[in-house]
Amino acid sequence: MGRLSLPFSSYLFTLVDISQISCSASDHPDRLHARTHVFVATIQGSGGAVIDGRRRRLTRASCFLLSPDTLFDVFSDNASELKLVWLSFRAAPVAEEEGEHTAAAPFDCPPYEELNAQPFAQIAGRLEELLRHRDEEEELARFKQHVRLQELLYELCRSSSDTGGQLQSREAVRRSIDRLHRLDLADMSVDALARQANIGARQYTHLFKQLTGKSPVDYMTELRLNQAKKQLLTSNESLQRIAQRAGFKDVYYFSRRFKQMVGQSPKQYVRNTQEGMRIVALYYANVLLSIGVKPIGANLTWWGGSIFLQEMEQGIVDIGCEPSLEAVSRLEPDLILMNDANLSNYGAMSKIAPTVLLPYEGQRNIFEDVRLIGRLINRPHAADELESRFELRAAEVRERLSGIVGRQPVAAIVRFEREGREFSVFGDNYGRSGWPIYRGLRFGIPEYVQRQAIDSGLQIVQNLPLEQLPLYAANAEYLFVSDEGEGIRHVQDNPIWRSLPAVEQGRAYVLDRASFSFFDPISIEGQLELLAQLLTKGRTAS
Repeated sequence: MGRLSLPFSSYLFTLVDISQISCSASDHPDRLHARTHVFVATIQGSGGAVIDGRRRRLTRASCFLLSPDTLFDVFSDNASELKLVWLSFRAAPVAEEEGEHTAAAPFDCPPYEELNAQPFAQIAGRLEELLRHRDEEEELARFKQHVRLQELLYELCRSSSDTGGQLQSREAVRRSIDRLHRLDLADMSVDALARQANIGARQYTHLFKQLTGKSPVDYMTELRLNQAKKQLLTSNESLQRIAQRAGFKDVYYFSRRFKQMVGQSPKQYVRNTQEGMRIVALYYANVLLSIGVKPIGANLTWWGGSIFLQEMEQGIVDIGCEPSLEAVSRLEPDLILMNDANLSNYGAMSKIAPTVLLPYEGQRNIFEDVRLIGRLINRPHAADELESRFELRAAEVRERLSGIVGRQPVAAIVRFEREGREFSVFGDNYGRSGWPIYRGLRFGIPEYVQRQAIDSGLQIVQNLPLEQLPLYAANAEYLFVSDEGEGIRHVQDNPIWRSLPAVEQGRAYVLDRASFSFFDPISIEGQLELLAQLLTKGRTAS
């Protein structure tokens, strides 16, 4: 149990809510999500909790402080109910001068640490009083609730001032448990952990089981197997190598322990998980749909809406641009896919399920993305099949257009912003139909586009002043404008626009977002036909 010291003079603690939670014995734990700071106390029964992957034993008087965005999986271990009080509060930094707030670092709770809450009767009494008055609406009564919170926190700090030898030993064991989550477990042993805690192996094992409900050996085995599960799902390494990386020197022992604790062999686990894999895609949802795999959740707010995928998107939960830990964990995914647009969320998402981050790389094309993802989900040939299909379709469309557009005409793809004062230009590997135009129809690329957007690896150059448009488009025989809100309405009367050869010759085309912006195998194949229709009918935006 740990000591608690709160910075009462530096932070203002205010009550958000308090509730009582009951958990019955079940195969699946109840998942709770700390949106703010939370004090959680066990008031009845016994069971266990997994706090951001760290297992803790729960009995009456087990108390914890949780930081925001902490996952708390709780389960009862017998027929009787396990009852908890879940108290959420905010901690706002306060400046020395009265009434001012600073941008100080956020208040940090002791991580995953069971608090010394003895005598618990006093703590329980404070909680009971807070629960009894939780629905008070009168302003003074609500203010009193905040006062009761201060009294509760004071009691917790006072209770934890006891630093007896037994508490010090428990704290040493707790610290060693937390270190297990950061260490290489390959050569770790109970004796080594006991020496680190400076207590005997027998006492260490006893205290370890009190804190976690598991023996040190079983706990370390569970951590190793969790590490192996991620590798099994997200790498192509051999079983021997995965076993070694997880700290098992013998692959046969690894397989036996895996089956004992998981209920199926490593190969069965991979096959069964991949066959019915529940995937949340913060990015790459369109890639998954293109290879016949429907994610259970995705950021459709930003990346959804392609006319070629609308039916496939039906039933997918839109988790939004900034998905909450709670929204994703509620979906119970087996795998989470993301790119570096959500890099700050990687740690939080990894708490929920194996999380694979494929960072954006301007040199990696869409079929290489499919190839990487296909390996993860047992679709190794999907990329080759989709690429072959695209090439066949592109050859057909080029043949149809051979007498209409000439041989390798030069084209530029732009987007106007800020009421036509600025524009962006796109390369061949960034959406906005760059791939079907340049790779599929084999249009030529203007020199400035090649140099600034493609050779640089950026694939997009943004915030260019309109005066520079001729540098990128003056020698373009065709001009494609991605309409993501502005189209050409702010520039159509501008002399710079009207002087461009493509505009003068009636070869400027506006591409709507839903049809032409998306960059996935199905969308770019569909865009080939739409481009053929535009070019054949000669519909212009001049």
